[in-house]
Amino acid sequence: MRDRKAGRGVLLTGGSGYVGGLIASTLLVHEDVTIVAPVRKGVDRQRFLSPVSAEVRLAGHAFDERMASRIHLVDLPEREHLDALDAVVTEFGVDEVIHAAGCLDYFNAGALESVNIELTRGIVEQARRWQVSRFLYVSTAFSSGYMFRTIGETLHTAPGKDPTDYTRTKRVAEEIVAGSGLPYLILRPSIIIGDSRDGHYSGKQYGLYQLWAGMERLLCREWHPEMHALAPRQPVQLIHQDAFQSAFLAAYRHLPDDSIMNIVSEHETLPDLRALWDLWLDACLRPEKTYYYERMADIPLREINGKQRALLALASVNLQIASHPWRYETTSMDTLRAKGMTFTNATRDSVALCQDVFIAESKQIQEFLAAHRSSFSAETTQIDISPPVIGAAPVLAGVAAP
Repeated sequence: MRDRKAGRGVLLTGGSGYVGGLIASTLLVHEDVTIVAPVRKGVDRQRFLSPVSAEVRLAGHAFDERMASRIHLVDLPEREHLDALDAVVTEFGVDEVIHAAGCLDYFNAGALESVNIELTRGIVEQARRWQVSRFLYVSTAFSSGYMFRTIGETLHTAPGKDPTDYTRTKRVAEEIVAGSGLPYLILRPSIIIGDSRDGHYSGKQYGLYQLWAGMERLLCREWHPEMHALAPRQPVQLIHQDAFQSAFLAAYRHLPDDSIMNIVSEHETLPDLRALWDLWLDACLRPEKTYYYERMADIPLREINGKQRALLALASVNLQIASHPWRYETTSMDTLRAKGMTFTNATRDSVALCQDVFIAESKQIQEFLAAHRSSFSAETTQIDISPPVIGAAPVLAGVAAP
């Protein structure tokens, strides 16, 4: 465990975002630190503190004035003038930088370059000037691009094809951090979903929540007797937000300098994409027939219901990422578990809990269920559509169709 001064300062970028808020609440509860949080204009103190205080209280701790006083918001300067932070870094004795700021917009290449690469480069340059003891960077488990081998806890020297510019820019940012000459820790979480204990979630509608929100908006207006879904039996890489917080804290305290850590659930516990569709359709639609496809290319998009076609277009990138056979080295996770880290793996049942909360909090879904539940089928026939093979027939509920 690193020796740290009590009351030391930590500069946290991205603190007004979902992951940054989880990190802030974790540090406030478990570490004696003062958090300096650069924020963009328009983020006032109450807006910043609201999700952080909620997470602290949900974790069973009091968020009082003393705790709130340990967070200091400052204006985030333009990238070319980050040296304007020098005074506050000195004032609060900033000893570490945690860089959680990032752009997740898959389709805005300019913003991805500006935030994920250039802002990271700028923050790293300032951190070197400040001579901090460590630079911690929050990356993504998918920064490797599509790989068909186990993804190690090293820099990606031979990356695969990228799903989006997001994964590429996060990989470049990792290289900037590792090449800075500063002691570093790079964390690569997979898709973060709600709390494993009560299912609550305060992030934006990314990842699995994008799919749920799309189904809420597009499918929960009329009952669909048939559904068409991309749903290979491929485990989906998910972690719960409380598991992320636990892993972050353990890594922060115990991993040596210049470490990279994949934060992932155990592969064997994860629900596959088919199970995730089953959970939603059982709770919210109960069609007469569901057609499950192994590949997006197999879906007859021109022939299916327009709302379903729109849903598949909306979520196509995330669905294809979820369909990939990701496998990860977990040496760091195993080491931290041996040191006592508690990490709740994502399972079908724990995802169902998060889905239940999403459904319960949706006025549109509740109105849909009240109006259409009587149309739901008692039993849904599932039809597997695999890649075409000459002479083969579709599989109907596990039995060859006549």
